[in-house]
Amino acid sequence: MRYVKPLITLALAAALSACGGGSSSETSTPNPDTGSGGGGGDPVATTTVISEGVITGFGSVYVNGQRYRSENAVISIAGVPAADEAQLKVGMVVKVSASSSDDGEDPEASEISYEEHLQGPISFIDKSTQVITVLGQRIVYDDLTKFDDTNIDMLSVNDFIEVSGYQDQDGDFYATLIELEDDQEIKVRGEVASLDTEAGTFVINGLTIDYNTALFDDMSASDLIDGFFVKVEGTDFDGDTQTLVAESIENKNDNDIDADIDEVKAAGIVRDYDAEAGTFRLNRFTVVVNDATEFDDGTIETLANGVIVKVEGEYVDGQLVAEEVEFKAQKSDTKTEGQVTDINTDARSFTVNGLVFTVNQNTRYEDDSELDDRQFNFDKIQVNDWLEVAAATNDAGEFIALKVERIDEDDFEGEVKGVARDVTETGMFVAGVAVTFTEGTHFDTEEDRITLEEFLTLIDEENVVLVEVEGEYESGVLVAKEVEIEMPSDGNDDNLGRVEFEGSVEAIEGNSVFVVGNELRFNDQSDLEINDQEVTVEEFIAALSVGSVIEVEGVWRDNSYIMVLEAELETDDDDNDD
Repeated sequence: MRYVKPLITLALAAALSACGGGSSSETSTPNPDTGSGGGGGDPVATTTVISEGVITGFGSVYVNGQRYRSENAVISIAGVPAADEAQLKVGMVVKVSASSSDDGEDPEASEISYEEHLQGPISFIDKSTQVITVLGQRIVYDDLTKFDDTNIDMLSVNDFIEVSGYQDQDGDFYATLIELEDDQEIKVRGEVASLDTEAGTFVINGLTIDYNTALFDDMSASDLIDGFFVKVEGTDFDGDTQTLVAESIENKNDNDIDADIDEVKAAGIVRDYDAEAGTFRLNRFTVVVNDATEFDDGTIETLANGVIVKVEGEYVDGQLVAEEVEFKAQKSDTKTEGQVTDINTDARSFTVNGLVFTVNQNTRYEDDSELDDRQFNFDKIQVNDWLEVAAATNDAGEFIALKVERIDEDDFEGEVKGVARDVTETGMFVAGVAVTFTEGTHFDTEEDRITLEEFLTLIDEENVVLVEVEGEYESGVLVAKEVEIEMPSDGNDDNLGRVEFEGSVEAIEGNSVFVVGNELRFNDQSDLEINDQEVTVEEFIAALSVGSVIEVEGVWRDNSYIMVLEAELETDDDDNDD
């Protein structure tokens, strides 16, 4: 197991990327002009659009910033039609069938469909690399991931979650939505690999599928070949062998793109990029770029595996010939929470904690306040609203709002991120928020825990230091519990740096504990708790057994084991209701 930033995170931090897009078809039909002259004038061109992408807001439905009128749309959730629009959520990757014309009106959706990409039990949570493991699949999350009725601190091993998002080069998922799920059914979509017709098995991203007793939908077992795209459902999962016994297997291999489609828009993560051939994979599309392809907010040099893009082009002979490839700022480097003090409608900006944030068509909006306005957007932001904002800094030093969430005053998370400014031995400012230090404040680099003095020295040595702070507010000041310093990677991060994770104990050998193949060691400085009560190393290890779920913070030592800084165990006999 590698406790490092995954490929997708590094690519998003290093390049411009996009958070959605779609596929669209256009079939022009003449439409008589109803103006003067009783039908004279130029006809209105009408197109049919199929757009796949992430929902960014409502009032009808916004997909990647484009508004689709949805009052007459047939909505399908997980293959079940006649759903209600209220079941759609920000962060869902959906497919929209719509009609559009050149009269300036927003496209009108006729169908909107959503299917989860993955659903199953959590086996591991790695907060240091922002990865959740489900069915052996790595789920990458970040500041823009929508957690529906939960958050990363509320989730635990064995919880069932539903995931919507995009798949990358290594088979990992970048999650645009993570939702806690009561349904214990397991679902996974992906490409068949390592097909063994004699054993009746195949593999999806390391997960073995036993299809001997499966029912097939829109296909048969004889249709299975490596590379075929399917959806698998079942309930019998063996975590030791990473095997799922399939109850049903559905054909998902078709793109549903008709031969007469004029234009396609598709969004996802670049995979299998071949610069010499000018091709890459995007979801189930093979994309072709050529000399006529235009690049927005980047160049062809920006194109790389792991980057999220939106592609527009023509679908020809099973390939998407790109007319435009669009990159957008995706990696959030600033996160703040506070009260709106100013709004500039002309500039489409607002001010929180003295920072001016500008919105664009890709900004995501959510209203988690008591107002619960489903159609919350920039036009509904008011002075004195309480907001949480995740933003990216552009080359001009401006803050571009990627995600705006309205909250109630007492719902602050106590988390901010940004450049450390005006740093002293008693505190600093981060993202416009006053932060104060105490004797209990921890300072952590990506490699180790350091002292306050070492942190101050680091600030003096570096021109810009990006930090993430967690704590609690007291009289408008954030009292820091932990300050995490983000430093540039040297590219050699195997078994190095800080770790923070939750997982199940696999083995106990003396004073060493093994979790997902990694050795944990303890010393007298390890802060250990059982059911929120401090205990000694001996008491902590004695309470463990194979299968115990523990939360751990630590650092790699000698490239071979993790020295535990903090660890916590909650036992079944814990009567604490918190």
